[in-house]
Amino acid sequence: MKILIPYYSRSGHTERLALRLGAELGARGHEIVLEKIEAVRERNKWLLVPPLLPLLPWLPLYLLHAPFRRRWLSRYRQQEQDIKPLTHPDVSGFDLILLGGPKWLYIAYPVARYLNTVSGLDGRKIGAFATFCGPPLKVFELEMLFSPLQDCIRAKGAELFATLAISSSHHPFFWFGELEALFRWISKLAFKRPLSEFALDSEWGQGEVRRFCESVEGVAVEACGEVWARD
Repeated sequence: MKILIPYYSRSGHTERLALRLGAELGARGHEIVLEKIEAVRERNKWLLVPPLLPLLPWLPLYLLHAPFRRRWLSRYRQQEQDIKPLTHPDVSGFDLILLGGPKWLYIAYPVARYLNTVSGLDGRKIGAFATFCGPPLKVFELEMLFSPLQDCIRAKGAELFATLAISSSHHPFFWFGELEALFRWISKLAFKRPLSEFALDSEWGQGEVRRFCESVEGVAVEACGEVWARD
């Protein structure tokens, strides 16, 4: 199976995950093509924040009240960022797309631009992978990214078939790693486990990579079955 792995990585953590997925799936016999999504100009980290500020006063309600969350996401205007020309601007020649990026509260701006730039997504099956600072909190980390991402993918006529989320244990805000310290505390409070146990090289992280790759294998088997049925 021919698999394209387009990914955006600002600090290198998502790139490391993309390379790990490429190596794992390549070892399973798939043809892997990596596409690094690059911003035309990387913005200062403080300039990434203003579009996200309107949610902050409402964040407790967002996390606790699903109807409010759905209404908010239906009205949220996803920010984008200019990206450099793609090596593969048309993805229709690939069997699967595995799209990766960091979580910037929602979708990373260059990833959002990628989805509105690339052609050939209609009818494709897409797996999504991401890195973020904290542990895998269901609403704050997973749903806040993958729910709007799934909506964007569906709007392009594609199908999201699997997700993978790994902790980077890295956050650029504020000055002395204050948010990293906060997420380490949350991990121990919510999961009774140190944040390092949700990183890529942890036993949990390696298991999540295998699970994601097995989902890819399942789609590959299903696709082969459809071909055999047509023949």
